[in-house]
Amino acid sequence: MKKFLGMIAVSLLPLIPLTAGAHGAAALRFEKSVTIKAPAAKVWALVKDFGNEQAWHAGVVSTTVEQKKDENGDDATYRTVKLKNGGVMYEKLRFIDDAGMRVKYEYVYEKSTLQFANFYPMITVTANGNDTVVSVKGSYTRADSSNIPKPEQNDDAATKALDDFFDPGLDSLKKVAESGK
Repeated sequence: MKKFLGMIAVSLLPLIPLTAGAHGAAALRFEKSVTIKAPAAKVWALVKDFGNEQAWHAGVVSTTVEQKKDENGDDATYRTVKLKNGGVMYEKLRFIDDAGMRVKYEYVYEKSTLQFANFYPMITVTANGNDTVVSVKGSYTRADSSNIPKPEQNDDAATKALDDFFDPGLDSLKKVAESGK
């Protein structure tokens, strides 16, 4: 009997790695930055305008802001961002810190079309001499948190969706802020 149980135990060893990964999607880190040859106050005025992202992001068609109660019954600011590629992002403003030139918001996956979730980015504007550094930091997960995600909702798809939004966004912010407008 002991020999039989030992054979069963040995035969189950290859399954241990499968159970170790059974926790679903792990949080991934996101960090991007751009240096802009413009005063920090000018760049901050663009970034902090939560309802006017289309003014500086080349991939955004429109931004609509609404005030409503959040899941806790508190007053909150939400925005719907319509993208040129047909996508939609729905986001909840967490805070705007004028003194620290920081804005934090939450991506609401259930009302959005991009394939990532649990994304809480913070955008920070920092003066650096005559230049300004804008950084975006946050963590996120893939849209499909199952152990075997659909290819269009896996970690690579989530990372690509974020890169496809923020890379051209930071580039266009730089162009707008550095222009004479």
